[in-house]
Amino acid sequence: MDSHRSAIFGLCYRMTGSAADAEDLVQETFRKALEHPPPDRERSLRPWLLRVATNLSIDALRRRKREHYFGPWLPAPVDTDRLIASIEPGPEMRYDLFESATSAFLMALEVLDPRERAVLVLRDVLGLTGPETAEIMGESAGNVRVILHRSRKRLGQIREARAPITPELRDQTARRLRELVMRLGLRDFDGVVRLLADDITSVHDGAGEFTAAVRVLRGIADVMRLYSEIVPQTPWPTWSEELDLNALPAIAVRYPERSGALARNLLFWVELDPAGQIAAFRGIVASAKLGAVRFPR
Repeated sequence: MDSHRSAIFGLCYRMTGSAADAEDLVQETFRKALEHPPPDRERSLRPWLLRVATNLSIDALRRRKREHYFGPWLPAPVDTDRLIASIEPGPEMRYDLFESATSAFLMALEVLDPRERAVLVLRDVLGLTGPETAEIMGESAGNVRVILHRSRKRLGQIREARAPITPELRDQTARRLRELVMRLGLRDFDGVVRLLADDITSVHDGAGEFTAAVRVLRGIADVMRLYSEIVPQTPWPTWSEELDLNALPAIAVRYPERSGALARNLLFWVELDPAGQIAAFRGIVASAKLGAVRFPR
């Protein structure tokens, strides 16, 4: 089963967008395999494990949709190498492993219901065939085709607006991220504005634990109104590190001890538009989502 662990984690993470949930689902999948193994021991264990993990992930998504989440939701970042390790996509793959690891992709999947999400991940990310997906889902091949068509249609426009994840894009994103940090540190707000796309969005995930914007900020004026207020009040970090998370660079920072509900740990990253402008800013302070970062004590 260990040989399948990374692939099962990759499936569960792309289904839930939560590293902690994915870890739990992997353990639950293996527990079921040990307690109630498949009757046919001659067949590969992988399809059976994928079926169990998919069903568990669908149940987890349904539970989450019934819960109230305070403020905007962002996926929990995960080390890029972990998300692409030991996954060997089949011939039906449409999204490469880097693209399907991005936070933008995981956020886009939120428009799908759990079964639509499962079919799309199995077919277009893991590259399984229609019959293989139908067996895992417990659906007819015809139903899987209908679900897949509906899922692709709902994600179509979102995907067309995204640039493919190439080494050049990763390097360009890193440069833009570093320049943004420098401009903010210098309080050069005019310089910050020049980096931003007109339709920029800014999402901050505090999960109700720490102070964070409780709505999605849209447009330069809206974003800069907040940044110009909070940046002058923010102390200089005591530590920072650039990381490779979800196929793109991110920066983790730790601030000195702060009062009230102001977080000491912050992780943030940016996404670029085709012109190289910052189209999205994403920041997480919710401690449960920062497991991929080793902040200093």
